[in-house]
Parts: sequence; structure tokens; C-alpha cells
Amino acid sequence: MSNVQSTRFAEADADGSQVIANRANAGAVRRLVDFDFVDEPHPRQDGKVAEAHSSETRPSCAGQELLHVLPTNTISRNVPPEAFNEYPVASPIRPLEAREVTSIFSTRKSAELVRYFIDRCACFFDFSDVDRHFAYVVPLLARRNATLANAMLALAARHRSRTSDFDPYTADRYYHACLQTLIPRLGETAAARDDELLAAVVVLRLLEEMDVPIFGSDPQKHLFGTQAIINASQAQSPSPVTPLRKACYWAAFRQEIFMSLSFQRPFKLRLPEAPPDSCDDWSWTLKATYQCGKVQQFVFGEECASLVGHRQLMGEVELWKTTRPTAFDPIYQDVGCGDSFPHVYLHMDCHVMGWQYITLAHLLLVAHQPLPRVGPLHRQTMMEVQYIVREDVRLLCGIARSNPQNPSAKLVACMAIALFGDRFEFRSEQYLLRDLLVDTEASTGWPTSMARAQLEGVWNWTHDDSQASHGAAPSTEP
Repeated sequence: MSNVQSTRFAEADADGSQVIANRANAGAVRRLVDFDFVDEPHPRQDGKVAEAHSSETRPSCAGQELLHVLPTNTISRNVPPEAFNEYPVASPIRPLEAREVTSIFSTRKSAELVRYFIDRCACFFDFSDVDRHFAYVVPLLARRNATLANAMLALAARHRSRTSDFDPYTADRYYHACLQTLIPRLGETAAARDDELLAAVVVLRLLEEMDVPIFGSDPQKHLFGTQAIINASQAQSPSPVTPLRKACYWAAFRQEIFMSLSFQRPFKLRLPEAPPDSCDDWSWTLKATYQCGKVQQFVFGEECASLVGHRQLMGEVELWKTTRPTAFDPIYQDVGCGDSFPHVYLHMDCHVMGWQYITLAHLLLVAHQPLPRVGPLHRQTMMEVQYIVREDVRLLCGIARSNPQNPSAKLVACMAIALFGDRFEFRSEQYLLRDLLVDTEASTGWPTSMARAQLEGVWNWTHDDSQASHGAAPSTEP
């Protein structure tokens, strides 16, 4: 080492020693500002998410402080030692501490399930809700509501156990804990006007749906008459309706669409008021959902379906298709071929579900359109109906496959497969339908095995057909 270098290092050591001495003498470690963590915003009474408190009004975490450090590349011998007093040595950042002393989600396991609910379950409720109440507002409300919290945890645990090796009994424990606090509340006068109780009922109802096989028998597991609760909530709803209550109504309406199709029965919920005319895409998705409900009430209702009513509903479906916003136009689409569904890529989840529900409404109307009773025209009309039915089913499946981020799209497609899969005669298409049923059960947790067994019987599949590899199509002949 040269003498020049040695001299420089010696000077640097001397400067450093002087700095340390100055810091010690002047009490260098000085606290500048309290550490302020990022907290979840609190919900307002109208269901919207409130803005976070400003740093001036927000209490700080006990013992948490943020200290400033002088960047090392600014150290210079020309800086007076006293200047270093402005830059005290930083202390380690301690773990964040919540302002509330107690929390319903007191264990890591429950916290993981809350995160799972937000990431994997809220989408079943929020795809037509621009404010995403079940992802944003409901978890916040559940922090201080044990009934709602246990409903969330039960659904998250059930879904997780159906799609992974998670303990299947965890959901049952949360489910029964929820019922213990929910059932006593149902007899209260104010229960029908409680938004948080309504949200808990809607969440539990989705959990119970997961135990109903697609196109299966009704297990009569609905323990507390959710239809009556929701109908009572509609009748006694405060005016104006809060955004959270509105989100719950539409979630319950879509659940009733699922149950009505599963058991081919009339609606047991009152049809809500039609969505107001609006230019936003989410309102157009609600219009499509509402139209699908009207069609199901017409098709499965107790009153005799009339030709006039059928034409009116078909006209409303076509009006939606021709007047909907251009944002519903596919990003890309093709017609597919014998060994694939159409590819239809759409922008947002509301666009995906808007097309799913309006296509399902069209499918039901086509399948139930009045036909000539006898004669050549009867046969010709039947052939046309069969062709359109198959095309609608293929479109529903193609949208679901092309937009896998939306699990609800798969459920609608599987309902169509269960109801109309018997119309497909070629093995290549039957394999595609079967594979979507298998994939939907694996990814969403909804049981499709009963629908698969029924269709395989109708298709006259052999054991080799049933055991064929995923996506295989050994023959293109009927």
C-alpha cells in the first residue's frame, strides 16, 4: 500500500472516529416521526369504503418510529461533524401492530382463509358489481361481526378443501359456529333490515350450493329457508337501498338462477326491479342477468307458456344483443372446429358474464319455443332447434374456456352441458363437454360427477370412453 493511500485511510478513520464522538456527545439518535402503517379503510353505513384517515388523525403504533439515515455516498470530510446530528442511526422496524386490541381473525389459519375468500371466493359475488362489495366491504365488516366472519371462513374453507388437500372438516366447524349466532337473530324484528346478516345468509347459501350436484337431486339441506329471509329483506328494505344490500340481492338472484336450473323449478325469490337504464357495463350485465331470470320464470313457471310471451322475451334478448355497449365486443373470436370450442376473448368479468347470461336466456327460449305438432314442418323446426341449441352450448363453453379467470362462467357453461349435452352426437364434442365438467369440478369445487354419469349413459359410452385421457377424442363418429 502506498504512503498516499495509507494517509487517506488514516484520515478517513480519524474523521469517522470524530463523527462517532460527536454523535455520542450530542445525543445523535433523535426520533423524527412516528411510524405509520397502511391500514384497511373503514366501511361507511352505505356500504361504500371510506377514505383512509389522514396521518394527522390516525394514531400511531406504540413504540414504532421511523428514523432517517444519511446516504453513504454523501459523506465527505468537508461536512462539519455537527451536521451528522441531523441524521441519526436507524433502529430496526418492528412488526406492524393493529390499532384494535382484539380481532375475530386471531389465528394465522383464519387470516389465510380471509385472504383466500378475497382472492378466490368473492369473485362469485362481485363480477357484476363495480364496487366489489364482497371483496372490499364484507371482509371489513366481518372484523367486528362473528356471524359474517364465520360465514366467510366456512365458504373459504369449503372451496379450499374442494380444490386442494385442505382439511374438509374445517368448513363444517365454521359453518356450525355461524349457525349458532345466525339462527337466534332470525327471529328479531330488525333482522330483515340488517345488511350484515343478509350478507352472511348469501355467503352461506353459496356454500350450500357447493353441496348440490349440478343437475342432481335436491338434498333438502337448506336449514333455515334462505328464500324466506331474502324475500323478507326485500319487503322490509330501507329506502334508499344501501349499495351492500343491492349487491346481496343480485347475488341471491344469481344463486336462484342456479337452483332453478338445477331442479328445473320456478323461482322461489321475487324478481327484483329491472336495472335502471345506464350506460355503464356492469348495469348491462345486470340487465342480462335479469333477463335470464325472467326467461327461467317463463320456462319453468306454473302458468302455461304462451306464444306471445315467448316472442316478447325473445325480442328482449335480441334487443340486448343489438344495443349493448361496444365494450362487450370480443377482443378476438373464432368459430372453433370439431375438436375445440369457439375462442371468445372478452375484456372484463362483467362482459364475460353478460354474454353468458344472455346466451343462456336465448338457449332456454330456443329449446322451449312452440313447435308445429305434426307434419314435415315439425321435423324441420326440430332440426333447426337442435342446431341452434348446440351452437349456443358451444358458445357458452367457448367463453368459459377462453376466460378462465372467471369461474362463474364455467358454472353457467356446465349448467348448459347438463341440460343439453344429450343433443351432441359426435364423440369429439362429447369429450370436450366431459372435459369441461371435469375441469370445473377440479377448479371451482362444484360437483359435476352426477351430470357426467348421466351424460355418459345417454351417450352410450363404454368403459374405455370413460377412462380416456383428458382431452382425448378417439373417434369422430357418433
